[in-house]
Amino acid sequence: MVCLNCGGQFEWAGGGQHARCTRCLSLFSQERGQLTPIVVQAPGGGFNPEFNAIFARNLGFGPPPPGAQPMPPPQYGQQPPGPQHNLAAGTFDMGGGHQLQVKINGKTPEGYLKDKASSMIWGWIIGAAILGLVVLIFVGVGIYVYVAAKDTSNPAAAAKAAEAASWDGKTPFTCGGNDVIALTGVTATAGVKTGGNCQLTMTGVAITAPVAIEAGGNSKVTMTGGSIVASTNSVVASANAKVDLLGTKVTGKSKASGGAKVTGAN
Repeated sequence: MVCLNCGGQFEWAGGGQHARCTRCLSLFSQERGQLTPIVVQAPGGGFNPEFNAIFARNLGFGPPPPGAQPMPPPQYGQQPPGPQHNLAAGTFDMGGGHQLQVKINGKTPEGYLKDKASSMIWGWIIGAAILGLVVLIFVGVGIYVYVAAKDTSNPAAAAKAAEAASWDGKTPFTCGGNDVIALTGVTATAGVKTGGNCQLTMTGVAITAPVAIEAGGNSKVTMTGGSIVASTNSVVASANAKVDLLGTKVTGKSKASGGAKVTGAN
């Protein structure tokens, strides 16, 4: 016997009940010496060589022979009399009341495909999450390195920070340019003066001076807690300066001019 599709030679499985063409991989069943094409439709319909290979393995065939070219059997899509197949459900009727149950890893082909698709989707999601985390880590490290390098490469800023740390409050403290300074826990008898784009924060600082805070330019002063005792003005703000006193005990009137703003003081 030769293949009804291409004339190629057969290989047999299932005790001679099933034949596969070694040239085009078409599948046939044999009953009483008569060959009947086995039409295998994958879920969704149509000819699928991969599903044909899965189906062939379940019939007992090994890997396709080298050089074989899969092709659909004649009149594909028309259900011939004889064996009836439903690969999605994993069963086909071989005729004569005989049924063959097809399973892949214990599942019907349809269930196997669904699980494969689900695994692929979850793999993509997990991969994207890991990639996003790695990107965030690299960005964070880059920002940290940039800031650290910027700090260490600015001797003026380092010197100003050291000055703030050593300020004893006996002489006026000045902040200007683009300085970002923090003063903490100082009891001062002299005031502070800010200008430029200075950003000064004071926490727990007590100032007793004729003018406690004098702010100008675009500077911003934020004082939290502490106290101010001023004989002339608690705060004098001008230009676009902004002074916020948060929970600070204030003695002395404030004065603002231009576009300056003062909150937390009379």
